[in-house]
Amino acid sequence: MAIFLSALVVGVSLGTIYGLMAFGLVASYRISKVVNLGAAGIAAVCACTYWWFTQVWGAPIVVGLLLSLVIGGVLGGAMGWAVLRMDDWPKGLVMIVSLAATLLLFSLGDKFLPTYNPQTPSPFGDSGFNFLLTFISWHSVGTFLFCVGLAAVITLLMTKTRFGLFVRAIYDDPGGAATVGIPLTTAVVGVWAASGVLAAVAGCLATHTTTLDTGLLLFVMVWGLAGAVLGGMESFALGFAGGLVLGMAEGVIGGTFGGQLPPGVENLGALLIMAAGVIYAGTKRRHLAELQT
Repeated sequence: MAIFLSALVVGVSLGTIYGLMAFGLVASYRISKVVNLGAAGIAAVCACTYWWFTQVWGAPIVVGLLLSLVIGGVLGGAMGWAVLRMDDWPKGLVMIVSLAATLLLFSLGDKFLPTYNPQTPSPFGDSGFNFLLTFISWHSVGTFLFCVGLAAVITLLMTKTRFGLFVRAIYDDPGGAATVGIPLTTAVVGVWAASGVLAAVAGCLATHTTTLDTGLLLFVMVWGLAGAVLGGMESFALGFAGGLVLGMAEGVIGGTFGGQLPPGVENLGALLIMAAGVIYAGTKRRHLAELQT
């Protein structure tokens, strides 16, 4: 039980990062019906620039983090503007274009990095405390609280404000929303910019736990996308919960049975959970069937 609880704590911290990525993917999908695979590229570039600002340029951690989030918002808004320009393109093709943007941003991010894979500094410090059989860093605690708090704030923004009403109206009926004067361009660019900021946060926080490898952030986005699909690409709460569940599954399987199972089984276990959930979601919500592939 001590091993299980210790592994669960590790998985929760990881799962909140997946959930935050899922949050941004749900937001961009709801506003434009496009799966934003460019989120991984934004996460990678922002993590690389965060490392460069703090470790090479010598900026304070808070300043480096804020500058990276601004870059994430600008990149996300630019992608949203491009999606508007491709409004008459097939949505699947636009999704592939966003994946191409990720690959280009990966290449750009690698320009900032040294020959080894560094770690980004933690905005919450490197100390911590012992819990059962594991050491819990303040970074893990801060990541959990910050991600949950940020998700709660954005949920309130989307459900209780005029801007959130505009987003829901555009999702339900884009033509009708334009007819009544809802500013489509502002809403789409704003939501994609917010999605870019969330991807930047996920990238900067995840790469302190692991290492700053742009390829790893692609998998963070994949798990985030899986969580978003578990929520039907419609529910922010369920999308965040889906990412959290996948992170917990990965942590529990790897931490509880680590050393007894072959390497990578924890990823396979989370993948099976993801596959079952995606198949179920696509069956119950036919408009998600194309995402099963």
